[in-house]
Amino acid sequence: MAKSRRDGRRARKARGRERPRGGRAPAAPARPGKHGLGRLRSVLEAAPALLPRPQAPAEPVWKFLWPVLALAFAARAGVALSGDFVTHPDEIVQYLEQGHRLAFGNGVLYWEFFYGARSWLIPGLIGGVLALFDAVGLGQPFWYVPAVKLVFCAISLAIPAGMYFFARRYFDETAARAALLAGAFWYELVGFAHKPMTEFVATALALALLALCARPARGGRQGIAAAWLVAFLAVLTVAIRIQYAPLALLLLGVFFLRAGKAAKTHAALAATAFVFAVGGFDALTWDGGLFHSYRANLAFNLTIDRAAGWVWPTHQYLLWLLYTGLGLSALCAATALLEPRRYGFVLVLIAAILLIHTVESHKEYRFIFAVVPLWLLVGAGIVARLADRLAARPWRPSRRPIKPALIYGTAGVLFAAVSLGGILNVLPGEDEGLGANASIPIRFIRDQDPAFAAYRYLADAPEVSSVWHVDRFYHDLPGYYYLHRAIPFYDRLTGPANDLHTDLETLRGSVTHLVTEDPDLTVPGYAADRDFGGVRVLRREAREPPVHRWRDFTPTVTHTYGEALMRRLYPDAPLPPADFGIRFVEPER
Repeated sequence: MAKSRRDGRRARKARGRERPRGGRAPAAPARPGKHGLGRLRSVLEAAPALLPRPQAPAEPVWKFLWPVLALAFAARAGVALSGDFVTHPDEIVQYLEQGHRLAFGNGVLYWEFFYGARSWLIPGLIGGVLALFDAVGLGQPFWYVPAVKLVFCAISLAIPAGMYFFARRYFDETAARAALLAGAFWYELVGFAHKPMTEFVATALALALLALCARPARGGRQGIAAAWLVAFLAVLTVAIRIQYAPLALLLLGVFFLRAGKAAKTHAALAATAFVFAVGGFDALTWDGGLFHSYRANLAFNLTIDRAAGWVWPTHQYLLWLLYTGLGLSALCAATALLEPRRYGFVLVLIAAILLIHTVESHKEYRFIFAVVPLWLLVGAGIVARLADRLAARPWRPSRRPIKPALIYGTAGVLFAAVSLGGILNVLPGEDEGLGANASIPIRFIRDQDPAFAAYRYLADAPEVSSVWHVDRFYHDLPGYYYLHRAIPFYDRLTGPANDLHTDLETLRGSVTHLVTEDPDLTVPGYAADRDFGGVRVLRREAREPPVHRWRDFTPTVTHTYGEALMRRLYPDAPLPPADFGIRFVEPER
């Protein structure tokens, strides 16, 4: 007893020596998660446990992966090379035409590129391909048009490949193979693969990013290399399609939360470096400040929605997805909600894309293209799970299990029927989705726009010194990209502006070939040359006089709402040139 009292006195004295002079015991350390930063740190530390956990694949990579990707490329190339169609006027005017102008110097200049409201990333890639082909003597549409298409077809293969590698770690190998086949042959992924639109290119990058984020974190050099690659893909996805920033940031965040300390540091450094590289590239190409085109484009889009009257209901994207997938996307989403732990991560990605685009009044189906491979990914997982469950739990009176092959066969037939109907443009309501904002209906492999065939002809026909397309505006035309001649090129607006429609003498001195879709149009001195399924080419019969030449071949079109809005946003911007920038070689008329 005495010993215990002595020990107690010693303990009290020791505690007294530790107290500060004020007589108060030192404050207990703050518990993490109780206040402010501590709570935030607790949430961040717990976040990885809330994310879907990738599993080590039980089987090696499918031996038919590369053959399937080769067939996917063949399907894409088949559609790309079968003819020409336009998904949206921007395809020509913002990307292909600007790439041609960069490589060859002639191309219609639109208001976005006059005011610097577009990035040069994709037009620069196209211009590089054209310049390369020109350097080896193949700088003609016959060669470079299919080459550019095949380049984008190759980029699009990241979609089925990304679907496969994601599904084999989050679902299973069977679901991964189903996802690979779905991504390889779904009609939208095949039909739009060769298009240079930002949505399609950014989707390919995002699926590659998704596959990388599905891999478990690695240390050492592999982890650091993965950090730089993930940061590069995330930043490039946003740089090409800024509206996909939520998708890219979610995936980058998943990688960051799972990565080790060194990989986290390198991911942050890499992302910062690539962001400033994009901003610097933009500043150099536009001779402006960092992120010049992004700032201009964002300011424009925040203003244009209501001003242009492009207002769609909130649920419009859901309707379009129903039309284009014949209801399969809704079926997959509804079924996936029954297993949120299995499909929740993919559903969150889909929701992020839909939400960011739904808040904008201006809606176009192509804007949410990244949703397509994601719902197909969910569908592949559902089919694989259904086949396993029905095989393991027979429900028929005979108690015989349903063979998985029957499930896969039924799903495959349904998938093939819908996809084939889509590529042939016979799905009910398909045009309501795909072509909701298109001035010309989208036709993948049949009944395509015959204007492209006419321009391919004009690119090689003899004695073509000037072209006037009588009844279309530049933004609905194949442009200099297909015409590929340094010659005067008039449209429905610039032709009348130069009195080509009222003065026959002026017309003969300005145009050698007319293009028209009016079957009854006849012009004295012009004879029918060729007919391309409703698009006719008329040729001037006399070889004289020589046509009035332009000083340069970059007519500038800034007469739309874009000019008014950009002038309001940037009062110090230069005024657009008079007469569409068309200047004649001296002596002028």
